[in-house]
Amino acid sequence: MVFQRKHDPKSLTVVAADVTTLPSVTGSASRAGESVIGKDMSIEGQSITVRCKGSLRVNGAIAADLHCAELIVGEQAVVNGSIAADSVRVFGQVNGAILGSNVVLHPSAQVEGDIHSQSLTIEQGASFDGRSRKVSNPAEVAPQLEMQEPQGQAWG
Repeated sequence: MVFQRKHDPKSLTVVAADVTTLPSVTGSASRAGESVIGKDMSIEGQSITVRCKGSLRVNGAIAADLHCAELIVGEQAVVNGSIAADSVRVFGQVNGAILGSNVVLHPSAQVEGDIHSQSLTIEQGASFDGRSRKVSNPAEVAPQLEMQEPQGQAWG
């Protein structure tokens, strides 16, 4: 995983690029190409954006905006920030807006925030406190997967 940091200590962009997923010893491996924020991991700060061109599974706590192709929020996970992904499956807790083509709130999900999607499924038992808006144009909910270059700052 490659992490890049801007010089501004209040702003951070994390990019998961060219991730190689090792096979699991138990055989219950994550899918190849899936990045994982483990249940023993916490990411905190101000103005953090995590971008992943593939699949991202969050099992820990993260205070950041997430942009990825596919996002799975695990049962023990807590996400404080906005989410933009083509596919979003929530089993845990999300505090923030969700933008996605296909959003599924599973029975253990707790979501507090607005959802903008082309397709929204709320399974029985899920908790949702917010507004939902159906969008017809996929570009309205598309994640920004490319890292934005900082203006006038050198990378170090």
